[in-house]
Amino acid sequence: MSRIDTDAGTRTRWVELFRGGRGPRLIAFLLAVWLHASNSMLVVTTLPSAVAEIGGDAYVGWAFTLYLLASILMGVVTGLLVMRMGLRRAFLCAGGLFVLGCAIAAMAPSMPFILIGRFVQGMGGGWQLALVYVALVRLFPNHLMPRLMALVSSAWGASAFMGPLVGGIFATYSVWRLAYWAYTLQALVFVILVWFAVPPDSKEDRDQSSTRVPGMRLLLLATGVLLISLLGAEPDSLGVPLMAAAAVLLFGIFLWQDARSHDKRLLPPRPFSPATASGAGFLMVLALSIGTMSLLVYGSFFLERLFGFSPFTAGYIITAESVAWTVAAILFANVGRDAERWLIRIGALAVALGVAGLAVTMPQGEVWLIVPFILLPGAGYGAMWGFAIRRVVAAAPTG
Repeated sequence: MSRIDTDAGTRTRWVELFRGGRGPRLIAFLLAVWLHASNSMLVVTTLPSAVAEIGGDAYVGWAFTLYLLASILMGVVTGLLVMRMGLRRAFLCAGGLFVLGCAIAAMAPSMPFILIGRFVQGMGGGWQLALVYVALVRLFPNHLMPRLMALVSSAWGASAFMGPLVGGIFATYSVWRLAYWAYTLQALVFVILVWFAVPPDSKEDRDQSSTRVPGMRLLLLATGVLLISLLGAEPDSLGVPLMAAAAVLLFGIFLWQDARSHDKRLLPPRPFSPATASGAGFLMVLALSIGTMSLLVYGSFFLERLFGFSPFTAGYIITAESVAWTVAAILFANVGRDAERWLIRIGALAVALGVAGLAVTMPQGEVWLIVPFILLPGAGYGAMWGFAIRRVVAAAPTG
């Protein structure tokens, strides 16, 4: 019997997540998610005040791009770094980077220093987030995964709501630097929690022979991400498709080189092949992410321009998707094995229907028609996400 079958049939209670000394480390992991997610939203409301004081409005977009780029790169190399450093030491280094990035941004005399701080924050935040998923698999029983994912979703939902609110409070009173100092303090608390809650790795848990950072592959990936980021600022009708094609080509070369690296791969073998359960899961996540990312990036902009909402109101309408995700994740966290299979399928279908509905209602509909289609993708993700991750992890090759 497979790991999926043995674990999926086990029903759990919420209190089991905190038994056996698991409580402090779970709190640390939720704090890591909060730091990464809410900091992403915090910058939306604090940057206007920062620009008013130190200038650099032409570089505001790069504060988002560099954070995202650093997060992606660190997420990709997390597996190799864990093999080299061990889980606990990796967490401590990631938290240290986040502390450093927040402190640089808090003391920034000009916009270039904010950009440096944001890049370092992205390294720490993206690394922390990837490590959380590694730690959940290593340090918790597999049958707890749906409930763990429900709690992680709750942390994302809380971040979506509280990030703009916290940033707005600091920006309103013209003390935007204190916002970054506040996150510096929170990151220090995270480092302390990790020190006491995450067990140290033995030498047998680390593989020093497979840990050389693949610079060329990371360069290919980083260049592709930057090209995609620059597309929105490129008005040339010829340049846009050329840059998009170049980004896809670079990503393809990255996948090809990674597949030829054997035991030094960054991704699992055949990561997007529908012939395997893990490949099908990765392909599903990729497709759904591509389909829903436009709502997160442009949803607030559309609501402001088409319906005259304030940025604050539009932002909270979009974050309702995160609330729907959290509610659905909690409601369906402990269903049986048969229902689990159907929730994955129905959840993916709900995401697709939500995106299709927005394509029809957003340009010419009423707000009351739009909101249900904003909630639908979030609910679909929440219903199936924890179960999909559990099955991908269980089906992945041992290496």
